[in-house]
Amino acid sequence: MNDYVVLDLENPNFRQNSICAIGIILVRDNKAVEKIYSLINPEDTFDRINMDITKIAPHMVEDSPTLPNFWPKIRELLTENIVVGHNITYDLRVLSKSLQRYHIPIPDFKYVCTLSLSRKYLHLPSYKLENIAKKLHIIYNPHNAIEDARAAYELFEYINRHEKIPSTESKHYHYVPKVVEKYDPKLSTNLNNLYGMLRVILFEEYMTEAQFKLFEEWYDNNRQYNQYLIFHKISLELKRILDKGHMDSADKKSLVNVVEFISISSIYSKKTLKVQVLQGIIKAITADGKVTLEELTHLKRWLLRNTSLKGSYPYDKILKITNVMLQKCFITFDDQEKLAKQLTELITPIKTSNEQFTLKNKIFCLSGEFKHGNKEKITYLLEKEGAIAKTSVSGKVDYLFVGDLGSPAWKYGNIGGKIVKAQKLQDNGGKIKIISEKNLFKILEK
Repeated sequence: MNDYVVLDLENPNFRQNSICAIGIILVRDNKAVEKIYSLINPEDTFDRINMDITKIAPHMVEDSPTLPNFWPKIRELLTENIVVGHNITYDLRVLSKSLQRYHIPIPDFKYVCTLSLSRKYLHLPSYKLENIAKKLHIIYNPHNAIEDARAAYELFEYINRHEKIPSTESKHYHYVPKVVEKYDPKLSTNLNNLYGMLRVILFEEYMTEAQFKLFEEWYDNNRQYNQYLIFHKISLELKRILDKGHMDSADKKSLVNVVEFISISSIYSKKTLKVQVLQGIIKAITADGKVTLEELTHLKRWLLRNTSLKGSYPYDKILKITNVMLQKCFITFDDQEKLAKQLTELITPIKTSNEQFTLKNKIFCLSGEFKHGNKEKITYLLEKEGAIAKTSVSGKVDYLFVGDLGSPAWKYGNIGGKIVKAQKLQDNGGKIKIISEKNLFKILEK
């Protein structure tokens, strides 16, 4: 076999339906004649374990092409040649599932797998690409897409020289989409937010343009989870409605049939699951930048039906604000806007400070997962600037830096206990500032 392409992909998380890097080598007469490498913006979340392995973080791909942008450049290469790679069916499955996310037609592929060839011809104790490369004295940088592709190319050529692999050795790959029942438990936040949004539009006679846009955003942000049955059903129904351009009472009822409250979770408490619904309600009633008396009354009814949340953030604060406003009996336009701002701030994961700040001799604490590295790395960078690390929030802490990736372990769904404690300190006149990772790195990168 003389002519083929070698492919390797890196993906940002365990779901295997998005790509953050692509490496391709075009081979003619057994010579590598062209190399194609690009970071890809997966428009998806990154898991810490993937970032640690690939060394690719979200901020690195912000200006990179998305798969729909990049696919036309490589489609013919991959469909008109035999595709070679180590455990290549994994890469072809990830590519196919990623194309499916964007409703791009999924082609069939011809492939030869160097993992299968190695098991057949090499007789080694381990068939991981790194271990085979060491045995064959192939020097490369693992988990870099173009480097992995190069290692697979050199491995294939080694076997090809000794065994004369014919093109008839290639197999046919055809992706059959699968929808699975079990889903990532962290996604209960997304589902319960939607459930809360739906509670609001069910009681309102007319849906505002801003609320309709909220459902559009939810669809765009969650279509990558369509391999899960529950998301697949919701996406199909939402797409039908969004394509119409409006949502009538029949549409609302049809959504109710597919959007359920997730009341049991392996990682979240029952209170946290209800708080996720409350966050959805707040998003829907504040979508247009104001909260009407009718919306406030509906919110109060929900709060009184869910008194089990008493003592939980942000239930108590929302109930207090709601009671104060309802006592007025009449809400001015200014009150409506002020109320929307107050409620939005309560469900926003972090209140960020855009002002300049110094780090030398300042005490800091960290919360959540960071795009720029693990907490040890962030701590190292801050201590290098003269800042002092603490593991918990107290009145002595100057800054709470919050990772842009958040954390599935946060007590209140999309708000962690450290953030809540810092906000309480602020309410009592404390000096602590809550600063996002994005704003922190504006200072660190200067």
